[in-house]
Amino acid sequence: MKRTYMTTNLTDLNDLPRMNRWLFKEHSVDAVSQVGHILTRYRTFRALPIPEGGELYGAYNWRLTEHCWVEDPYKEGAELSHGTALNEIWPADYNEIVGNPPNSDLRCDWGVSDNPNAHPPVMVFCNTRPDDDFKGKNLTINDGPFFRFVVSLRYPGGVPFGVGDEWFINEFMPVVCQQDELLRAFSFKAIPPPSSPFQRVLELWYRDSKAWKRNWVDTVPAIKKPDWETTSQRSPYLEPYKELVCIFLEEMPERDYLRDMSPYFSTF
Repeated sequence: MKRTYMTTNLTDLNDLPRMNRWLFKEHSVDAVSQVGHILTRYRTFRALPIPEGGELYGAYNWRLTEHCWVEDPYKEGAELSHGTALNEIWPADYNEIVGNPPNSDLRCDWGVSDNPNAHPPVMVFCNTRPDDDFKGKNLTINDGPFFRFVVSLRYPGGVPFGVGDEWFINEFMPVVCQQDELLRAFSFKAIPPPSSPFQRVLELWYRDSKAWKRNWVDTVPAIKKPDWETTSQRSPYLEPYKELVCIFLEEMPERDYLRDMSPYFSTF
C-alpha cells in the first residue's frame, strides 16, 4: 500500500469558487467512481490562511489531498488517465489555474512556465507510515489542536539523494527538533512512481500559526549550510517554490470522500 500527498496552489484565488465547485461536484465523484476500488483513503484538507512569512517557505494556498492506494493508479507518462472506461472531467484551463505548463498532460508538471506566479502541484508517493519519526510520537488527539506545517522538499539538481539526506537527517532535523514549541515531527521518503521531482514530505506540528511564526520567521532555525549549497544564504538553504513547498493545515480533513460522498448542494 502507498500514500500520496498532493499539494495544490491556485495561480489566482479568483478561481477558488469555481475550482471548489469542480472538485466537489465533479472531480471527487469521478475519482471515487473510477478508482475507489483501489483506494482505502481519499480525503482533502483546505489550506489555512498563510501566516506572515509563509512565502519564504513556498506556501501554497489551496489544498492538500491525501490518498492511500492498494495499487498504483496510473502508469508513468499517462497521468491524466486511470485506464478506466470513462475519463475524468477537467476544466479547460485547468493547467493555467494550478500552475502547470499550458499544454501539459501531467497532473504535476515542473517543466518551464512563463508565469512567475505558477506553482505546479506537488504529488509525492510514499509509504503509509513515516520513514523517520523525530519528535512527539507519544502524543494523542487530546493533546491538540495541532497546526500542521506540511513541507515537500527536494535537493538541488546534481546533489545525490544520499548526500542531501545526510544533511537533512544530521543537520536540519536536530536543529528543528530543538524548538520547544514543536510538538510533532515525522517524515516520508518519496517512492515510485515519480509524479513530481520532490524527494521528501515532512510534517511539523505546532499549536497555532503564531507558534509557527515565532520559530520560522521571528527566529530562523540556525541550520548548518550544506557544502553543496552555493546560492542561497538563508536557512534552510532550499529555494522556495522550487525546492521547498509547504502548506498549512488543520488536523481534520474538510471532506473524507470514501465516507462522506454527499451530493453537491447549492444554497438555494
